[in-house]
Amino acid sequence: MLLGLCEVVVQVEPAAASVVEFPCLADTDSPPHIHEDPPPHSLDIVSDMDFVGHRQRSYTAQRLEIMRKEKKNASRVKRILWKHNTAPVDEAELNELFSRKAVISSDNCADSPVPKQAPVSLLSRLVQQYPDGPNNPFIEYAKFDGTTHTNIQARRISIYLLLGDNPVPSYPMVVSVINCHQARVIDLIGLICWLYTKENRQPPLRGGIERYALHIAEEDGQVDWDFQALRNRDVIEKFGFNVLALVEKKDAGEPSQDIVVTLNVAGGAFSKIIVENHDITLKEILSRTIMKRKDMIRIIDAGLDYHLEKEDEPGIALDLEKTLADVNCTEFAVVRDNSKRIDTPVDTNNMSTVEATLYRSYKVMWLLKFGKCEACLGISGEKLEIHPLQQKSGGAFLPIRSPHPVAYNMELVVDCCRKAEKKGKMEIQVTCQGENRFKDYVFECDTRLGQEILDKCKHIFDLRSSSVRKEFWREKKPFRRHNSLSMRRRPRTENHVNEV
Repeated sequence: MLLGLCEVVVQVEPAAASVVEFPCLADTDSPPHIHEDPPPHSLDIVSDMDFVGHRQRSYTAQRLEIMRKEKKNASRVKRILWKHNTAPVDEAELNELFSRKAVISSDNCADSPVPKQAPVSLLSRLVQQYPDGPNNPFIEYAKFDGTTHTNIQARRISIYLLLGDNPVPSYPMVVSVINCHQARVIDLIGLICWLYTKENRQPPLRGGIERYALHIAEEDGQVDWDFQALRNRDVIEKFGFNVLALVEKKDAGEPSQDIVVTLNVAGGAFSKIIVENHDITLKEILSRTIMKRKDMIRIIDAGLDYHLEKEDEPGIALDLEKTLADVNCTEFAVVRDNSKRIDTPVDTNNMSTVEATLYRSYKVMWLLKFGKCEACLGISGEKLEIHPLQQKSGGAFLPIRSPHPVAYNMELVVDCCRKAEKKGKMEIQVTCQGENRFKDYVFECDTRLGQEILDKCKHIFDLRSSSVRKEFWREKKPFRRHNSLSMRRRPRTENHVNEV
């Protein structure tokens, strides 16, 4: 179509008019042209192969390439001229060149003076040595092994083997499992036992797969005894743990020698630590508890520390160098340093002024400008502390810095009021005096817990006056003095900012 259009555009132009028709342009000296040149016309338009594809090679180039290959192949050929030997070859030379070999057949093997043994391969020796195959009672679970499968998706799980009388976590066994949507926990235990028996590990297994259980473990092999063992009938795909521990169950008639130590943490949480004997120190028990709780690790990184108290003796710190046998107790309370533990729970409906000044920790949600995070709000008559417990949750494409712990003297806390309340949740706004400006901290918690925080701060404000608090409310003179139940939004001063 393109060529046709070009031919329509480029047409043969009409011949120029003869010069004779214009006498003024005629030259009398030059003879007239008898043979005129053919009329001008455009050249034929052809497609250029350089633009649309590879240019075809010429016949000469193709022929030269063929000759080059034939010459290269001819150099590898060696020609030998066969000539008939005119000289006769005697019988002795023929016997020397083509001597006969003795062939031993199955018929004349018995006649041979030295019988020759048939060669035996290594596979034949193994078959003769193990006629019934290796004795692995867990062979039926080998179908879930994904070590040799390349085109099937397999899941790799690190298994710590806590077997024997004195189990110690060592290097984990990496197990590759296929068909995780069908394989159950009992099948995974059978696969672990099959690999354990196949590799001839020590100590040997005692009993069948019903004697063992899988527990959740940490990266270093420590078993998290707060959770029960995985149920045998559940499929593996249900769990997202990549580190597990194979633990041998105790016999029903065998008394357990393990000691369970209970440690109560602030906020109603608790941990159970299983120890082997009473010779373990309280420092080791506290260290195990802290390693299991990330919120306590962050508080320690902030510069604070913890100590242990007996559950029934609040306020008396125990020496961490003593052993469990020295204190003769298995239930403790983990208390942060420079804090006090209340013996009985505080009744929010009848909170006295003395109870309000005691230190109390509340687990709330810290609301920030670009996210929120769980925090531990500690209030006492002397100070107010905010310790974040986990990372803030922000946007998917917006990295947010981790909030830093803050602490204020109670004289710098000027207000604590209710900001909003809906669906059983309450937002509390705490205003503090910072560096020449007021900062607002907003928290979200349950309605009952929020009312307790408001009542506690109200009692502290009534008991202990502050010049900073008076100056703050002097600027709010048209409004009522601090009222915990007020839901009005106060006007902000020039030095009043929100905490981000």
